[in-house]
Amino acid sequence: MPEVGDRIENPVAGDVVTFLELPGEASGELLVEMVTMPGGQGPPMHVHPRSSESFEVVRGSIAIKQADRELVVSEGETHVVARGVPHAFSSHGVQPALTRVRFDRPGRMGEFLETFYELARAGRTDAEGKPTMLQIAVSFGALREDIRTVIAPWPAQLAMFAVLGPIGRARGLRPFYRTGELG
Repeated sequence: MPEVGDRIENPVAGDVVTFLELPGEASGELLVEMVTMPGGQGPPMHVHPRSSESFEVVRGSIAIKQADRELVVSEGETHVVARGVPHAFSSHGVQPALTRVRFDRPGRMGEFLETFYELARAGRTDAEGKPTMLQIAVSFGALREDIRTVIAPWPAQLAMFAVLGPIGRARGLRPFYRTGELG
């Protein structure tokens, strides 16, 4: 698990995350400060089954896509995505966006962020920042209560995790990695 003050960078997307509050503290929430670069595509459409995710834009603006609508959240504004609602986000405009992102029931989201940034840093993602399907099966299999993609029906994803997860683990893949661990 990352610690308060840890700063991680994703060289593929150019994003930077600083951990401000962790779930083990008084609030039980995860709060990160995220800098997203203009033109970055952000994460794919996903859902947090147990947690809401709030975006407080400190500088710049971000675009949030929810279901069939897209909205722009600008400096000084906050938008909350309720738990279970599919969404994606990215920087909007010509300058980097600085956003405070809060999860009220984060589960292992801090470890998720650290892992996927470490995979990108270590060159274990494609040009768009996506890990291999084996790594996705191993990691998302351990994150099923915290984050899910919506690119396929959930039962199909569970089947993929059941088939590919053991293969990935047999090849030495783990669900989580610390910053700098992969060389």
